[in-house]
Amino acid sequence: MAPQDLQDLQDPKDPRGFQGFLESQEQLLWDHLALQVLLVLKDPLVSRDLLPAVVHLQGQGSAIQVKNDLSGGVLNDWSRITMNPKVFKLHPRSGELEVLVDGTYFIYSQVEVYYINFTDFASYEVVVDEKPFLQCTRSIETGKTNYNTCYTAGVCLLKARQKIAVKMVHADISINMSKHTTFFGAIRLGEAPAS
Repeated sequence: MAPQDLQDLQDPKDPRGFQGFLESQEQLLWDHLALQVLLVLKDPLVSRDLLPAVVHLQGQGSAIQVKNDLSGGVLNDWSRITMNPKVFKLHPRSGELEVLVDGTYFIYSQVEVYYINFTDFASYEVVVDEKPFLQCTRSIETGKTNYNTCYTAGVCLLKARQKIAVKMVHADISINMSKHTTFFGAIRLGEAPAS
């Protein structure tokens, strides 16, 4: 689809355009999850299985220099904030998050990058079994701050034993692994659709 085609899809009543559409879809997802939590909390007889399985990982608070060495640019300095051990397993050495149950998953991540060595853009990928699934690229305006955050999210069908990771595309870049700026997670939305 060409950029002009995307502009044609935009609702003239919504000045935020396609990005606004994506933001509204993400907000609907979070509203749905909040409603499920409220239902379970309100009625103790409702099965806790209604709640989706969640994992949220945050950076451990320091700046790191990413090299394309043995890690291949995969970020592995994660701190577990919440994780359902029946559905997810973190491999701390590799930085990979293993899915233990087939299903449909919402995957999200954000990375804060410091621009150094005359780099004016940064890019990272969310990979599934080392293959790109999502990519986020940000540039920096000349004369502005030398850091920027980049957020991406998407829905993916995953099988048990598949691994998800955040991988920097370019080497020799600094990442702020602060818990509020760099994070990564997934939510199991439900069973995979029947084929």
